[in-house]
Amino acid sequence: MIVLESAPSAAVDEIVQTGYAVIRTAPLSDEVLDSFNRLPRDEHSLSRHRRIRLSQYFGYCENGQWIYALLPRRRYVQSAEYIRIAEAGGVARHREQLEIDPSELITSVMEQLPVDRAQQYHVNVNQIRVIVDADYKGVTVPEGPHRDGHEFSVVGVARRANVVGGETQVMLPHDHTPLFRHTLAENEAIAIDDERFVHYATNIESRDGAPGYRDIWVIEINRWENRCYGPLHDQRALR
Repeated sequence: MIVLESAPSAAVDEIVQTGYAVIRTAPLSDEVLDSFNRLPRDEHSLSRHRRIRLSQYFGYCENGQWIYALLPRRRYVQSAEYIRIAEAGGVARHREQLEIDPSELITSVMEQLPVDRAQQYHVNVNQIRVIVDADYKGVTVPEGPHRDGHEFSVVGVARRANVVGGETQVMLPHDHTPLFRHTLAENEAIAIDDERFVHYATNIESRDGAPGYRDIWVIEINRWENRCYGPLHDQRALR
């Protein structure tokens, strides 16, 4: 059983009222943390040192229990309407799937979102390491301030090693005025109503000049009827 440090209803109420909230995520096992060390290089972002995996899931809640099924791997496509950089927006990108089971992580997030448990859901789980060293800047959000094109976007930190920076910001969509700033700690995440706000995170920098990294999860959630998965989504999103 997952035990959260704060009552889920508090986060649910905060997201309903403000459109975002900082939440706690499930503690990670040594096995899960070690899996970040085996992430493959993001071949679509070679100007930055980023490592990444992605798995996509069908999820639903039955008798109070969240159940997830791994969806067949497809190329990952985000519409250029939301992601406005050439390497990503409207591009079918290759992603290796996760090596670990993120069910507890997903559930710890779903329990703190204002979601209808009678609905079925599409959930993306991106596992990412952003590295800073002598050759690469620690660019955490190459898209700049943006929406992801989902109903909810959740960005969580798994681990920070020898870095400073990486401040998460929630902004107004029309002029990018920051409404909220916070540097997420380990096992902490921000849940955002992606239809209301844009978000961003500042670059990371090495604390002492030696290499460092920031390990994160990006979890994207839609009702199944609004899924960003499958041939129809790809047709709409591809350039």
